[in-house]
Amino acid sequence: MSSGTGDGDGTAGRGPGTPPDVTVVTVTYDAADLVGACLDGLAGQRLGKRTMDVVVVDNASSDGTADLVADRHPDVRLVRSPVNRGFAGGNNLALRALTSRYVVLLNNDAVPEPGFVAALVDAMDAADPGVAGLTATVLLTGRFRPATADDPDGARVTGPEGTWVRDPDGPVTLVNSTGNVVRRDGYGADRGWLADAARHHPPRAVFGFCGAAAVLRTSALRDVGLFDEDFFLYYEDSDLSWRLRLGGYRIEHCPDAVVHHVHAASTGEGSALFRFHDGRNRLLMLTKDARASLAVRAVGRYVLTTASIAVRRSQPRDHVVLRVRVLASYARLLPRMLRRRRAIGRAARAGRGDVERLLVEVPRTAIGGYRT
Repeated sequence: MSSGTGDGDGTAGRGPGTPPDVTVVTVTYDAADLVGACLDGLAGQRLGKRTMDVVVVDNASSDGTADLVADRHPDVRLVRSPVNRGFAGGNNLALRALTSRYVVLLNNDAVPEPGFVAALVDAMDAADPGVAGLTATVLLTGRFRPATADDPDGARVTGPEGTWVRDPDGPVTLVNSTGNVVRRDGYGADRGWLADAARHHPPRAVFGFCGAAAVLRTSALRDVGLFDEDFFLYYEDSDLSWRLRLGGYRIEHCPDAVVHHVHAASTGEGSALFRFHDGRNRLLMLTKDARASLAVRAVGRYVLTTASIAVRRSQPRDHVVLRVRVLASYARLLPRMLRRRRAIGRAARAGRGDVERLLVEVPRTAIGGYRT
């Protein structure tokens, strides 16, 4: 896919062999019911004179996703992976072959508004070279209204401005993310999670980009490296953001680049798959990127909490077993992560302590929802 609609053709002024301004990469796995809407949204981009290629990496889907993409979007470059490489490895298949100045990462369950790509490209063109990436405004699909006493607990989500339930006629759109933050206790979070989109006006500077929708400078990726494929999925975007920060780069938010996201459609937030990778990869990220004191505290706390809930039987047995699996996988990967930590430290242009000053305070009240 190399053209847009509206105010211009995406191939305008582009000769044979000329790289596009931007490549959009979407990784998909068993998402035939989702990826079509994402690609339709990309086909409707108002590009003007900007040029764009679209690459879809199919992670060995078994539901016909790859064939659907090939049939309905023959102008998309389709990469068929023989195995499921996860978000990290799937993206890297495309990132290694980049020729464009910029790359946009877009989840297969996110639908971009028509000005999404143009807003990211224009903002990157205007930014100084120290800005490695821009994270988009990711909104939850659908509308919401304030919860009432009659609404079941399972339908409620609690954000910083109140508790909400889905309603197609509701007055409010909620934020999924305006970038990634890392808390001082080492946990990552989506900035703006469940905030009222009309009232959420965050600072432009943000710790990291959200992998659901962001643009990255190709030269910065060549400098610090691509996604860590051992992460498979979750925290891989925060890990890369942290490495970019250590490399002396900055990340900012582009409020005008908007997508609508079906949150956790592929894995289910709160599922065993989610909890395993979320727990393990947080520890891996801290081991690679953070000061040793923060990494050791986080790992020690995880070990002690696991032992405590096992002895007290305060959580279901399968939760304890999963936490033990997290620790076993972490221990297996630890030597590799320590080697990467040393390499990151040797190449760093910013101190680990300097980057940790960007970490945010732990909120006093819990914000939640969509834990299935």
